[in-house]
Amino acid sequence: MATGPRQTSRLRRRALKLLDDELERIRSVGPAAVREMAAHSPLDAARDELRVTAKVDDEGDRLLVLVEIWSGRRIFATGGFAMLPDGSTHTPH
Repeated sequence: MATGPRQTSRLRRRALKLLDDELERIRSVGPAAVREMAAHSPLDAARDELRVTAKVDDEGDRLLVLVEIWSGRRIFATGGFAMLPDGSTHTPH
């Protein structure tokens, strides 16, 4: 898909919103469901012209979650967190 500056800006804004929504959705399902996601990682979903990829690594004492929002070869937004067994999360800075 060819994109100009306006299209790129629109996609970036949409990607940031999708990223926030997906990170919150994953946080809300809790550690058991996130651990189950690790068995099927990476998980991809289409959201109109963007794709959402969620990767979960089970490191035993914590689950590492990375979400990327992309289209073609361009990544528009990334974010993630570590989840502990009690469901608490930590976002590295």
